[in-house]
Amino acid sequence: MLNPHYITGFVDGEGCFSVSIGQKRFRVPEVRLYFEIELREDDEPILKEIQKVLGCGAIHYLKYERYQKWRPHVKLKVGSFKDIKEKIIPFFKKYPPQAKKKKQFDLFCQVAEMIKSNEHKTLEGIQKITELREVFRKT
Repeated sequence: MLNPHYITGFVDGEGCFSVSIGQKRFRVPEVRLYFEIELREDDEPILKEIQKVLGCGAIHYLKYERYQKWRPHVKLKVGSFKDIKEKIIPFFKKYPPQAKKKKQFDLFCQVAEMIKSNEHKTLEGIQKITELREVFRKT
């Protein structure tokens, strides 16, 4: 079993807490949260270990054919709001990022709270999330 502090350090360097605002469904755009780690395919074993500790996520295989010199990659991706709310956020609150991902994680948690309270279903909520996401992109 990996040390949770190792995982946090790994995520500080290689992970991503992201907010996606997609196409409009009904009257407001769809808001989704994602937690991801992407590495070269030969680092897949460490992603599988992280996946075990977190208890969620799927591993995807990526080929970058348009970049001839790039090796295939693997990505651990968590997109289920339930898993983000019940596993990802509690894990990283207990073992918080220390580097630049700390601010990203804090913004990620703010948007998660807005989704939990259904603010993401209003135009005002979407505007606030859009503004937070702009701060997010600058971190």
